[in-house]
Amino acid sequence: MARSLIPMTADLLPYLGNRPEERLIVYGSLAPGGANNFILARLGGFWYRCSIFGHMRIVKGFKSFTYDPRGKEHQAWLFVSPALVEKFPDLDDFEGEDYRRILIPVTVMGQAIWAYIYEGVGG
Repeated sequence: MARSLIPMTADLLPYLGNRPEERLIVYGSLAPGGANNFILARLGGFWYRCSIFGHMRIVKGFKSFTYDPRGKEHQAWLFVSPALVEKFPDLDDFEGEDYRRILIPVTVMGQAIWAYIYEGVGG
């Protein structure tokens, strides 16, 4: 089961790890309170508020994000879990052909790091 939201302090930076494949930026139904959050909650891990830059829109009734370093700043969630490494193939199938998993920079606790996100590819 996923751990509770953690207060944001510099002391927590070690929990972000050094492996981007253990990080996923979430902005839609997988986020805390979202209809599909149970998929990630089963993995166990930590949630952090974060900022990403790009364009957010609705496609086929779902949020769709496109990364653009010159785009608008959006608030999202960063999920950190070693279990993501093995879960990504299932998540790729869940997200389907309308999304692709890419690495982008994310700002969490004032620090820029790299993490995966599902970016919309159509619409």
